[in-house]
Amino acid sequence: MDISLNHMNLALPLIILASLAAIGFLFVRNKSLFSVRPFLKASMAILLALYCLIAPNVPLVFMATGFAFSALGDYFLDLPNDKFIPGLLAFFAAHIAFLIYLWPHAGFIIAPNGLLLCTGLALVNIAFFLWLRPSLDKDLKLPVAAYSAVIAIMGMAAFTTDLLSIFIPIGAGLFIASDVVLALERFKYPNAAAKQLNWILYAVGQILLAVGVVGATI
Repeated sequence: MDISLNHMNLALPLIILASLAAIGFLFVRNKSLFSVRPFLKASMAILLALYCLIAPNVPLVFMATGFAFSALGDYFLDLPNDKFIPGLLAFFAAHIAFLIYLWPHAGFIIAPNGLLLCTGLALVNIAFFLWLRPSLDKDLKLPVAAYSAVIAIMGMAAFTTDLLSIFIPIGAGLFIASDVVLALERFKYPNAAAKQLNWILYAVGQILLAVGVVGATI
């Protein structure tokens, strides 16, 4: 009980600050000369990494590492001349870290309709990449393909997890949806509103994923 109370005293402020950082970035992302903006964007995931490190019973090191890489990706993608490849690599590493934590808890076969769900996600992922592929520069085709594969596998692990928190599959699903919106906006249909939608889906997904994995340890 004391561990849980001490955790709550530290955890709630971190989640509140992460949420405020996400909301703050939503209102300043169109201010192109705002030099602090990339740091504000990255701060949400940094706070979520700290939130995972103070989880009761055991620090969630791999989840914290995933959020730290997410922060790095956020920073790269919000620089004035955004560094898409470094950002993509950072998020690739983030999903590998998330997957390392989620994999032992995945039930691809034994989860209700798990095999059907995973097969469907894989087919949709492949179809989306093949549709997007003609719009990608030559040097982006392989990195985007690899990223698409790893986020799909991470999603499969989250959707079939035996961890007792509905926030985990919901958070992962919103994370995947945010990447779909990002890909559409960047490579198919540039649109300022889509950028805002991407951030909302991503931020809510990240926060729910963090709350879900930490909550499942209590």
